[in-house]
Amino acid sequence: MSNEINRIGINTGAVNPYGNQAKGSEAKPEENKPEVQNNAPKNPSVKPDDVLTYMANSAVVINPKAAQKTYDVAKYVTPEQAQRIAGFVTSFEDQVAKGLLAINGMDELAGLSDKAKYEIAANMVV
Repeated sequence: MSNEINRIGINTGAVNPYGNQAKGSEAKPEENKPEVQNNAPKNPSVKPDDVLTYMANSAVVINPKAAQKTYDVAKYVTPEQAQRIAGFVTSFEDQVAKGLLAINGMDELAGLSDKAKYEIAANMVV
């Protein structure tokens, strides 16, 4: 058998270092075997209900609207650039609205949620 895979030579000792052990090392028993320590507490210090309550409370998003910020566009772009960007955004919104009208007219997609319909319409914009 060849030591090549797709004409790339590999070092099989590096791939499987345990396959080529010397016979002398197999004959020696392990003398300094560390003891297995059981770190689990003997008596649980936390009630299961407290754990479930913590998990339920940590999954709740509190007031996501407070994180929204307003930006001063004049710091970053010129007025001409701001108008051009606003034109692109309104054009995108118009195309998404046309896509939503087309999606709402299809009987096959009537069971989709509004979020899914918006995502499909946004992906239709080229």
